[in-house]
Amino acid sequence: MTIDEAVHRVIRGHWLLLLLCMALPVVGTLYIGSRTPELYEAVARVQMGREPAASNVQADATSERVLGIATSVSVVRAALDDAGLATEPVAFARDHVDVRRVGVSSVVEIAVTEESPPRAAKIAKSITSSVLQFSNLGDQQTVAEGRAQVNRKLADIRKQRGALVGKLGRAQPGDVLAIQAQLGALMTSQTEYERQLSELDIAELSRPKAVLLDPVRLPSTPVPTDTAQRAVLALFIGALLGLGLAAGREAMRPRLRSARAIAYALDAPHLGHLPRRQLSHERVRAAAGQVADRIALLGQRYDADRLFFALARPADDAWARKLVGSLGPDATEHPHRLPSEVLGTGWVDMGDCPVAVALVPRNVLARDLEPVRAMVEGLGWPLLGVVTYETTRRRFWRRHHASSPRGGRPGRVPTAMTVQGSAGMDAGRNGAGHDARASVPVPHESRHPVHDEREVYHR
Repeated sequence: MTIDEAVHRVIRGHWLLLLLCMALPVVGTLYIGSRTPELYEAVARVQMGREPAASNVQADATSERVLGIATSVSVVRAALDDAGLATEPVAFARDHVDVRRVGVSSVVEIAVTEESPPRAAKIAKSITSSVLQFSNLGDQQTVAEGRAQVNRKLADIRKQRGALVGKLGRAQPGDVLAIQAQLGALMTSQTEYERQLSELDIAELSRPKAVLLDPVRLPSTPVPTDTAQRAVLALFIGALLGLGLAAGREAMRPRLRSARAIAYALDAPHLGHLPRRQLSHERVRAAAGQVADRIALLGQRYDADRLFFALARPADDAWARKLVGSLGPDATEHPHRLPSEVLGTGWVDMGDCPVAVALVPRNVLARDLEPVRAMVEGLGWPLLGVVTYETTRRRFWRRHHASSPRGGRPGRVPTAMTVQGSAGMDAGRNGAGHDARASVPVPHESRHPVHDEREVYHR
């Protein structure tokens, strides 16, 4: 199978399935996008410290820290209470709160989206205030506790020194050295604690502080929606899904939808196509004549004296026998044509040099060609080619054809056949049915249109 044949069988053969798989997601996406309310975004910009970020990792760490503070349940619940919005804090933080870093820096943006611009601004202000407060005062309690502990140690050392100094004035000469040693140890401890206190003070002064750069403003324009991008993505996904379903369906039930595909499957040339099943139609007669002439020309290569049509659909046996009757030789106009028969389940006289032609509908399952191939290969006859024909017309086209005054049934217009039937009924009631039917002529030209239309509608 060539690439163009595969594309034809998968895409053109299942175009309706592909269209549905592509249209439904796009329509659903556009519908959901049209039903989604507009959101307004309130943004505040905060600088987390004075030092610039050294790398993307440090900048990401800063933004993740701010995101952890901004999306905490207590912070979001307090902001929702301030705005008077009764909703779940976790879901709101997941869908409506975002923190974005600005380049490789310690500057971050705290964004809040909401349907109401005032509520969006109020929630953003509350969350930003909580982030600033925690960043600047969150660890201040730990520093204060450390300073208080060091001050208590220093107070104890000063008390102990005062007690030792009082003992030193009343001490015996042998105890003076011991008291002086204790005073030296207390002096060393006091120096160490004073150093720790100085370090705590320096750390408190040099600790980075969060600064509000841009305050929250009331948003005036809604956030642009990404409905078009989602529709394009849905179209792409739907196309892939449709191709997969079409390929799977074609692999499970391969169907040949063109004369070229049928000829390729049977490894035989395409000899012609009958555009309709109505044999009295002018186009069908012309196409059948061309097919008969081509078959006769190809039969000269094998010195063929008899032609057999192998059917892919046994249900079309009666129609095929009528077709074969119009393809046979004619002593006056077409003496070169081959005598033709339909290769059915019964006995046939194959003659000395028989040849075969496959008569296949233009749209057929690949498995329906296996009996034709098996029959021809089993008999060992040369397969001259493939003749395709149209199947039964579509139901809605037949209804329209029946309702139209030009191409439909006669309707209320009386014909020779209806006159004959009514005359026979009246005559039957009068007891002279035979004479009445004989007295009503049935024109030859009126039979064929009625017969052909009944045949078309029956098929």
